[in-house]
Formats: sequence, structure tokens, C-alpha cells
Amino acid sequence: MLPLRQYSKATIAMNRLVYCLLCIHYGLLGFCLALLAGACNGAFDAHSNANLRVYSTTQLRERPEESSSTVQHLPEGTALNDLGEVSPYFTGVYAGDSLLWEPWLRVRTLEGRTGWVFGGFVQPQEADGKDLLRWRHEKRLQALFGRANAQRLLSWHAQQVLTDSALAQHLREGLALRNTLQLALRHGLQRSAPEIRPTLNWLHPYLRYFRLLGHTIALDYNSLAQEVKQTKGEQDDDFVQYCLEIYPLDSMESPLPVWVFPLNVTESVSNLGAGHHWIALQRLDEVYRQAPLFQPELRRIKELLLDDILDSRRIYWQPLPKILAELDRMLQRPPACLSEQERTALTLRRQMFALGRARTNLRSGR
Repeated sequence: MLPLRQYSKATIAMNRLVYCLLCIHYGLLGFCLALLAGACNGAFDAHSNANLRVYSTTQLRERPEESSSTVQHLPEGTALNDLGEVSPYFTGVYAGDSLLWEPWLRVRTLEGRTGWVFGGFVQPQEADGKDLLRWRHEKRLQALFGRANAQRLLSWHAQQVLTDSALAQHLREGLALRNTLQLALRHGLQRSAPEIRPTLNWLHPYLRYFRLLGHTIALDYNSLAQEVKQTKGEQDDDFVQYCLEIYPLDSMESPLPVWVFPLNVTESVSNLGAGHHWIALQRLDEVYRQAPLFQPELRRIKELLLDDILDSRRIYWQPLPKILAELDRMLQRPPACLSEQERTALTLRRQMFALGRARTNLRSGR
């Protein structure tokens, strides 16, 4: 028989061994049960990760178009995962008597089937009010001109501009974005009928000092004037003031600058001979000196003015003697902003006028 002291040590060692074995056994059992529970609850996890739901019964389609074959019927309330891909266009789809204009979204069902669903029939699980509108607008922007450009527009819209040099850069980026978006608007809308035109008023808040006129995006110099009041420096003030003088009708960048005679809201004839071209070029010299930050934009205005004189297809409102007199003034006292090549072009154009190779005096009605 073992002494009491030795027996106690052996018992303790055995108990420890048994305890360790039991821990390993139950640990493995718990791990297996956890795996089993995860498999059983897979559908719940997928559902909790779904970020979209169908709020109006629709179809999951193979391609982003109504005529595409159906992958799956989607009843109201169906949960979907947004895969982040948006069709590169809007489609007009009727919901009752309403025509909805939205892009298509690529999604995956909880059962793992992928396809395209019309964006007007789904929405984020938790979003409402402003969040829902923001989500819809971002999807539309992505459809119109891509995810990267959409993000550029949102960042540009939110940017704080504090100086005239920052505003010059901000304006330049805005003009580039405007041109890209303008092109996208021409090609990114699929109409169900030629006479149907979707409203794009939702774009206004993101355009800042640009304005949407139909499907044209124009620079609004009145809005830009409000921006420059908040900046340090005076170059942007001088530039905007000149632009307001160039576009006096409605202070909007348009086909109707001060040097034309408008026939209607979009068409005009040149008003060369009335003195506006000469005055605009003289002021351009001043603003070149006062606002060198905006030389690219000022050069663009000069190009528009010279095109109005030099375009051989242009028709002129004033009689020939007045036209020749204004051209002579430009050539005898040429503004510093005119290059030697531009002065030569004006000289040649004057010769064409003198030879009667332009249609003038439209105001006479003859």
C-alpha cells in the first residue's frame, strides 16, 4: 500500500491527465457543432448581408433590357445583393401609368443566381428619404458617365473654393466634367418613343454654377458671380464681370453673345458693324492683364468672337459699309490680344467683304 503522500501525488497527476483529455474532446465537439450551426444558418447570414430589396414585383433578367430572357421572378420583398455594376444607360420602364427612368443594376439572389434588375423597382434595405435619393442619384450618375467620373463630379461639387486661383482650377475641372456629361446625355438615354424625354432636374444640385437647359449644360455666370464673392483675390471677379458683359441677355453661356443679332433663342446672325466686336476685344486686352489666371477661358472667348467674323458661312445683319468700318478699326489699332496670324486672317476677310463675297445687310430684308 502506497504511503498517503505518494498516493495523493499520483491521483492528482491522473486527474490532470483526464481533465486535459476531456477538454480536448469537448473542444473538438464544440467546434464541430459550430460548423454545423453555421451551415444550418447559411441562409440567414446571406439574408443579413443582402443590401437591396425588391419593392415592386419584377423580373431578374439575363441582360439589362426588358426584352431579355427572365432568369428568375422576383416578388415584392425579395432580398438581393448589389454587385456594383450599373448599365451604361437609362431605360424608360412603365410602372402603372408612370414612366420611370433608371439604369439597370447587376445583382445576385440569395440562392446565388445573378442577373440584371431594373433600378426603379429596387432600393437599399435600410435607406429612406435623403439617403434613398442620394443612392438613386449616384446610380444614375454612374450610368450616365461611369463610376470614376461620377465620383469626380461628387467630389467637385463638394469642394470648398477659397481663392481666385482655386476657383480657376475648379472652373477648369467643372468645364471638363460638363463636356463629358454633355456627351453622355446624348448617348445614355434609351427612349421607348422618340417624343418621350425624361426629366433630368435631379442633376441640378450637382452642377453647382452650371445650369441644365433641356439636355444642354450651360455655365451660369450669375451663379459663378456668387461663388467669386466668397474667394480671396480679384482675378476671378474681373473674369466673371467680363463674361457677364459678353452674355448680357440672361448671363448664361449660350450661342447668343453680345456680338450677334438673335433671330430666336438658339439662332443668330453676326452683328459685325455695330461695334460690339471691337469693344469686346478692347475689354479682352484689359482682362488679360487683370486676370492672367483665366487666360485659357479668355482665349476661348476670343476664338468665338473671331469665328463670328471669319466663318465664310456666316450671315451679317449690318450693311457692308458699317462692317468694313469696324474691321478697319481693328486692323488700324489691333488689340494686343490678337496674334499676327489672327490679324492676317482679318485682313484677308476684309478683302472678301470688299469683293462682295459675304451676305450682308440682312436687316434690310433683301
